[in-house]
Amino acid sequence: MIKRIPIAAALIFSGLFLFSCQQQKKNESTQYSGIKIADPITYEVVVSNPNPEDEWKAECLENTNVNNLVKDIIKAVRNGDLAAFDYYDNHQLSKPELEKIIAESNLLNKTGNIQFMEEWYWNSDKLSLEKKVKKMMLGYEIYDALGKIRGYKASFVVELNAD
Repeated sequence: MIKRIPIAAALIFSGLFLFSCQQQKKNESTQYSGIKIADPITYEVVVSNPNPEDEWKAECLENTNVNNLVKDIIKAVRNGDLAAFDYYDNHQLSKPELEKIIAESNLLNKTGNIQFMEEWYWNSDKLSLEKKVKKMMLGYEIYDALGKIRGYKASFVVELNAD
């Protein structure tokens, strides 16, 4: 009986410890603090190094892997969880239009840049900048006749956290 008490106590404490370590779900509607200083700001970020000899770009991107992001966005637009819009005239893409863009662009393997449309909030008390991504556009690589990357072409736009 005496040997069972330490074992029972250890089980209780370990159970409490494991229960306390569970991740708490974040509130879905994040509150941004500070003054809105960009409403919106739009910019592009290169996410794949087009030139392996560019050591600076290689260093900047060495810890960047957007494959899961691209895969998740493609999956979400295919099954209707995210609406996809034409970059040029903003009409919502039909399923055939969307599939044609995905097939022709090879987005999963050729996404080279991402354009973000964000709101920025500056908190002068905390000296912090918070960003809320409103829209994203995946850009895929296009090549010249010699097979070198000439630039990027817009695929489609998705709106995140639609209000």
